[in-house]
Amino acid sequence: MDTHEGSKLDEMLDFESKWYRLGGGPSEEIHDRFGMSDRTFFKELNDLMSDGARFDDIAPDELAGMRAVIRRRLWLAR
Repeated sequence: MDTHEGSKLDEMLDFESKWYRLGGGPSEEIHDRFGMSDRTFFKELNDLMSDGARFDDIAPDELAGMRAVIRRRLWLAR
């Protein structure tokens, strides 16, 4: 993964960590900030969080909450 891609994913993860308690953030803000649909945004986040990467700086309960929101948003965007 190149540095630009890594920083993009870090920014996406930061965005989700701020919004997951409120359902993951507005679709319009996701599109304006990242230039992608919410489906694509949550698919990329799901892939990132499923690849076995460790998230030592995120509490386990926060990580579980974020994953639950990601699954729900992907289900809603089907």
